[in-house]
Amino acid sequence: DDAPFTCNNKLIGARAAINAYRAIIGLEPFEYDSARDDNGHGTHTASTAAGNAGVAASVLGMPRGTISGIAPRAHVVAYKACLSLGCFTSDLAAAIDQAVADGVDVINYSIGGGASLTGADEIAFLFAADAGVFVATSAGNDGPGPGTVGGPASVPWITAVGANTQQRFFQGSVVLGNGAEYVGASVTAGTDWLPLVDAAAAGSELCIPGQLNVEIVAGKIVLCQRGVIGRVAKGFAVYLAGGAGMVLYNTNNVDNLFTDTHWVPSVHTDFTPGQAIKDYIASESAPTARINTGAVTTWPQAPSMTIFSSRGPNPVALNIIKPDITAPGLQILAGNSPTPGPGSVPGELFQAIAGTSMSSPHIAGIFALIKQAHPSWTPAMAK
Repeated sequence: DDAPFTCNNKLIGARAAINAYRAIIGLEPFEYDSARDDNGHGTHTASTAAGNAGVAASVLGMPRGTISGIAPRAHVVAYKACLSLGCFTSDLAAAIDQAVADGVDVINYSIGGGASLTGADEIAFLFAADAGVFVATSAGNDGPGPGTVGGPASVPWITAVGANTQQRFFQGSVVLGNGAEYVGASVTAGTDWLPLVDAAAAGSELCIPGQLNVEIVAGKIVLCQRGVIGRVAKGFAVYLAGGAGMVLYNTNNVDNLFTDTHWVPSVHTDFTPGQAIKDYIASESAPTARINTGAVTTWPQAPSMTIFSSRGPNPVALNIIKPDITAPGLQILAGNSPTPGPGSVPGELFQAIAGTSMSSPHIAGIFALIKQAHPSWTPAMAK
């Protein structure tokens, strides 16, 4: 059902390199058997690196300002080599080789795995470097422990990018019936005053889909603890049970606050606010709350490394320092696929997500600008 389309002067090509995946695993019904993005990850990274300037972005009907890619006048060729269960290195190497043959100047590679020096993609990137192609890749999302950089970020001939926080912060808050207000992160809409319930009293403190009691949750804001399953899945659980909003809280005060595209109005807070909200619910016979969103503020700790960003030392070569550089990787507002697959909110053209996948295309875009300014530079010089 992938309808024909005409490439414009931004997206000048799109190729699928999924022969191994197609032959060994096969595609799910929701996946496009073409280069079209059925996940949103590729659209987000491509638009971060080279999306047009002056684009008005909105998420879930909430205007989020005007955005631009790092190199807004660059052209894009998209290479799809991964599907919902991952990637085969033969497909990845084929995509890299094809990009080099197509004459690209820069490759963004928001893909990674376990640390190694001899994978097919690492070798393909060695030939890409020899051909003069600048490459940025994700350092990995396995931090904050030491020695967590994965492949191909560990090799010396490509630029490995860590993720840091940025000053712009999409802020939400939850106001309790007793007047207390707790600040967190949000890109959803807010709510009116509603009853407030602890998910622990509704059958699933972690808000596992299918485990929340509909009679307790319906029409209420639900307090969910983070962990075990994905953050968006928790909002989906609240949505399935008829809930009207969610307060998601971390299990510590050092983790990052994420702006996921949730199924219900939501705000993501640290542990201490979450515990205070939990105590308020327990102390009241009829607890209530309201979620406020829409504010854009400044994060005082920025720039700082995100907790998830993989750290050195390089586990396969201690004398090769990795990551090479860091770039913004939290609450990054860029493009999305309107058909993102099961469990994700459909119909959205923008999202504000996080990861070293989001930081790498910042450097890829900068590489495009460097290539324009210094066309004779080698990849090592650009790095």
